Amino acid sequence: MRHAAVAALLVVVLVAAACGPPGGGSPAPRTPAGTDDALRPMASLTPVVAGTFGALRNALAPAGYRVQVLTRPYRPAEPLELSRVPRAALQVDVGDPDAGFVVIYEFDDVATARERGGVFARYLGSGFGQTNFPLDAQFAVQQVGPTIVFSWWSRELSAEPERARGAFDLISAFGQPIEVRK
Repeated sequence: MRHAAVAALLVVVLVAAACGPPGGGSPAPRTPAGTDDALRPMASLTPVVAGTFGALRNALAPAGYRVQVLTRPYRPAEPLELSRVPRAALQVDVGDPDAGFVVIYEFDDVATARERGGVFARYLGSGFGQTNFPLDAQFAVQQVGPTIVFSWWSRELSAEPERARGAFDLISAFGQPIEVRK
């Protein structure tokens, strides 16, 4: 009797799945995990983010670094308060395709950017925030007007440590620093 009930329930579930949603029509397209448009980097830069990107590019260029908008997904570990903030994901050429990432977050105003930058810095300094990065990771959280620029690097994971450190040092000197206390 129990096997018959389980079999009947299975048939109901399979028929419901095959028929689609109530009321006819096609089922809504499924979005794979992590591809929510609100969670993706900007497809095209807003004027505010483009201004920060241009200034960052100008700060890195004299030392021979190129920075470009990423064409593949990248998202750092971040606090919930930043999870739906518009952002651009960039990469600095540090000789490693898996390093040199920079994220520019855009906020409505300077005060909000400063406050959320502090939230981000506290997250990175917390035990939980640090578990998402290598033990030797160093972080840069910089405010540039209504944007926050975030980058990190790890000597242990770096393919070209001196090059990566040089880019990180320039990014750390860019804008107004928000201290990350580990």
